Amino acid sequence: MRRRPVDGAPARRLCNQDPSSVAQTVDPGGGPVTLLGLHPAGGSTAFFAGWQRALGERVHLVPVRIPGRDPAGGHCRQGLPGLVAALEQDLGPLLDRPYLLYGHSMGALLAYRLTRHRAEHGRRLPERLLVGAYPAPHLPHPLRRAARLTDAELVAWLLDFGALPAALRADTGWLSERIALVRAEIGLCAGDNEGSTHRTLPCPVEVFSGEDDPLVPAADAAAWSAHAGGGFELHRVPGGHFFPREAKDAFFRRLGGLVAPLAAV
Repeated sequence: MRRRPVDGAPARRLCNQDPSSVAQTVDPGGGPVTLLGLHPAGGSTAFFAGWQRALGERVHLVPVRIPGRDPAGGHCRQGLPGLVAALEQDLGPLLDRPYLLYGHSMGALLAYRLTRHRAEHGRRLPERLLVGAYPAPHLPHPLRRAARLTDAELVAWLLDFGALPAALRADTGWLSERIALVRAEIGLCAGDNEGSTHRTLPCPVEVFSGEDDPLVPAADAAAWSAHAGGGFELHRVPGGHFFPREAKDAFFRRLGGLVAPLAAV
């Protein structure tokens, strides 16, 4: 039995774990539905700290580590198709039983591309694809201008919409490592052209959008409906780009309401 990250574990410790260890999981005895969580660009599995406690026994939470990840973003050089294939291989049997996928920001793109890849190959799909804080994949990526920013400008911009805790700004070593990774993963998103094909998914798509998100307007979140052939719903919740930590109660009420009927099956 492998260990799941403990709610509230420090982000730095989680980031420094073996990058080949993709899913931190335990025996799925907590409920019949597994929730696989894909974190934002530059983040870690610590993004999901507190989620298991908030969702309770209705779901078995598995925070997913991006495969082949290093501080310089080496995993990004294989491109999205290679990254999705590695992700599918590493998750293995977790995808052969009922599961949900939640991806936040960059994680939303990975969750979408993984679901589409599996649909195209006739493999089991998530009971629901859950995406948050990301525009529909056929739209331009909101951070595409980041490549033109200096490190100082990029840090200031990330601080503006809450991507970096202000307390970390003075930690220059951590920042220099993290900014390189953020740049690489933003570039991965900005270079995605496959979403423009508008191929619809046969599973339901549930989109979460922060009411005050400066990067993803409501219209860009609603445009996911063009990719949803199995049902679509837009969930507007309080907060900005990182609404799961800015408006926890509202977000988990909505997410729990989606999970509960599936966990009862």
